[in-house]
Amino acid sequence: AFRTQAPSKSFLDKLVSLYRERQKAGDNFRTALIEPLSVVLASPAFLYLKEPQPGDQKRELNNLELAVRLSYLLWSRPPDAELYEVARKGQLKHPAELRRQTDRMLEDPKAWEFMSGFTSQWLHMDRLDFFQFNYEWYPEFDDSAKSAARNEIYHTVRTLFDENLSISHLLKSDFVVINDLLADYYGIEGVEGHAFRKVTLPEGSPRGGLLGTAAVLAMGSDGERSSPVERGAWVLRKLLHDPPPPAPANVPQLSRLADEMLPARELQVAHMEEPQCAQCHRDIDPIGYGLENFDAAGKWRTLERIVSNKKQVEDVWAPIDARGTLPDKTTFNDYYELRGRIADYEKEFARGLTEALIEYGLGRPYGFTDYDLAEYILAEAKSEDFATRSFIHALVQSEPFRQK
Repeated sequence: AFRTQAPSKSFLDKLVSLYRERQKAGDNFRTALIEPLSVVLASPAFLYLKEPQPGDQKRELNNLELAVRLSYLLWSRPPDAELYEVARKGQLKHPAELRRQTDRMLEDPKAWEFMSGFTSQWLHMDRLDFFQFNYEWYPEFDDSAKSAARNEIYHTVRTLFDENLSISHLLKSDFVVINDLLADYYGIEGVEGHAFRKVTLPEGSPRGGLLGTAAVLAMGSDGERSSPVERGAWVLRKLLHDPPPPAPANVPQLSRLADEMLPARELQVAHMEEPQCAQCHRDIDPIGYGLENFDAAGKWRTLERIVSNKKQVEDVWAPIDARGTLPDKTTFNDYYELRGRIADYEKEFARGLTEALIEYGLGRPYGFTDYDLAEYILAEAKSEDFATRSFIHALVQSEPFRQK
């Protein structure tokens, strides 16, 4: 609990006094220990990582402090015996040893805490729980499928780190990391067992990369209909590093058109006729159209179910038009061309990932003063073809990470 720092004698004396008072009150040995241990575990020094007070001068972390920061970044927990030992010997601040320990920790199962924690924060995976999906329309996308879809993202990131592959595989890839449940959901044969594993995709598969994952596609829906707006905005924010501005407060809602039997594309065109909507939506919506071949739960389709608030006697379906444009006016004719165009934005994607990593690693929002750090990380990563570990190594070796 003291993380190798020796507590003061006066503090230990107070704990022992509490213990003796409980014994005098009639508690047995085990029960008498509860109160003094509660004091230790409720201490701010145990619950929080101590940070400098406002106005303090920056200083370099000592070896033990660096060990704690590294361990909480990669494991979300205190250092293990080996990391503590290296720190005590004063070796952790040596670049070669710091790199060796970073690789060792990334290869440890405890690094799952980083893979899932960082990825969830970076990609806003919490949106997957915003809506209940219409079970009548999407019976296969139950809680088990939703959990598997979420874990596909985490296991894909884990695989990239395990094999030190390029982040470009998150834009377009010839493999997925799935289990048997998702294989059935995606229509991929030959996958058995609940364990997630790397699977080579058949020719022509729409999967591979974040755009083809059920989790990302489901986050771009309301549980019933796919949303070109949500999907387009997510692509701009997370893949193209070109986030749209927040919607103004006086934007009219699409609900005014809810009784109209219109496909999503025509619904959005009608919405864009509002002058206060058009400026942003002309960049957002055309990207989302390219993802309309996926339904609200991320399954491939060629027809869209038309929904309105009116009582429908029978289902109405419309063909999907997946043509669109990117903000740079590059056009695409379908989802496959869209995915190919987005794969060309590797540098922009790398910058967005870098800024998110700085936020996660330093525990604060990214700011303009972090620009030089981002440039340094990007240069280091580019020299290694944007291999996933290169981003971590550059951050950990950087001056801001080694200071407080």
